[in-house]
Amino acid sequence: MKSFKDHLAEQQELADLIEKQIIIGKGKKYGQVVFMAGGSGSGKGFAITHFMEGDKFKVRDVDSWKSAFVKIAELQSKHKEIQGLDFNNPEDARKMHEWIKEKGIKEKTLDALLSDARQGILPNILFDITMKDKDSIWETMPSLEKAGYDPKNVNIIWVLTNYSISIKQNRDPERGRIVPDDIMLLTHEGAASTMLDFIKDGTPRAVNGGVYIILGGKKNTIFYTDKDGKPLKTGKNKDTFVVKDFKYLTLKEPGGKMTTDSGLKKQAFQWIKDNAPQTLNTAGIFDPKKNK
Repeated sequence: MKSFKDHLAEQQELADLIEKQIIIGKGKKYGQVVFMAGGSGSGKGFAITHFMEGDKFKVRDVDSWKSAFVKIAELQSKHKEIQGLDFNNPEDARKMHEWIKEKGIKEKTLDALLSDARQGILPNILFDITMKDKDSIWETMPSLEKAGYDPKNVNIIWVLTNYSISIKQNRDPERGRIVPDDIMLLTHEGAASTMLDFIKDGTPRAVNGGVYIILGGKKNTIFYTDKDGKPLKTGKNKDTFVVKDFKYLTLKEPGGKMTTDSGLKKQAFQWIKDNAPQTLNTAGIFDPKKNK
């Protein structure tokens, strides 16, 4: 058992460590929007916890609420169509996805997040999305603009994880849900295509914040370790790793233009080529003549 002195020494050691993070809006606790994008199983939840100041944001992750919807339906004996669904069964996961869409849950949850918003006191909001198409961003913009969010504070972070790794993570029983294979592929294809369009053509005026790519996967993340080589953990439950370094690119600074740095763009294109699924639908995005 650790002595009080050892405990204090450990806490001081953690306090002295410089944790690498993407800092949004210079660390402000209001007025910031982040679209945390990435195909299913790419590790967006891990990125929110470890690669940015996720605790400063209200997170809209509709997928994380699905179990709650099923439980409420069973307790209240309503919505029989979703009672008893098991999200480890791909077909049940598909049924729930369609139910969420049919009931307009995304729109309702956004209205709830913005219900108390007023000019100058806007909550930081993070949208957990796949970004399989641009609609996942555009559909929220009218509400955000009406609430008063500055386009310079609307940011995109894409977690790009190798497709084969994402497949393994998607099938992990501890994840709590399995995305059907066809939807899995669609989200990764779409995210790569959407992001490549942004890199080449820029983002629209309504999304004028920073644009970042995080290269996901354990091999691309370095943690601080103790004297025995075990990763240091912090937080109330000692379940949060302390990140020393991870790979990411800043392709656009808030309020600026998409980078014209040929070396930086080449690196981004190479990451996409090495990690996105290579199919007939993505063949065009790997054409070097188109990616200049």
